[in-house]
Amino acid sequence: MIKACKHCNVEFNTRSTAKRLAGGKINECPSCVEELGTETAVKYLGFGSGDGEACDIAIVAFEDDSARTAASAAWKEVKREKN
Repeated sequence: MIKACKHCNVEFNTRSTAKRLAGGKINECPSCVEELGTETAVKYLGFGSGDGEACDIAIVAFEDDSARTAASAAWKEVKREKN
């Protein structure tokens, strides 16, 4: 769906990859979301461990994408070392 940004009046696709990555409100283009910092959604990541029968799951909220990405990379490294 094409909308005009409420900040800059530039038309953008609300279903584009850039919009999905940037977040923000439906009427804000990805560029304005990033420049103005209007994204307020909490970034979540789920961690799971177990043998298939019993599984522990933790869902963690992060302040920003860089912290989320770092935690994900660290978790993958731990899982790789165990295998």
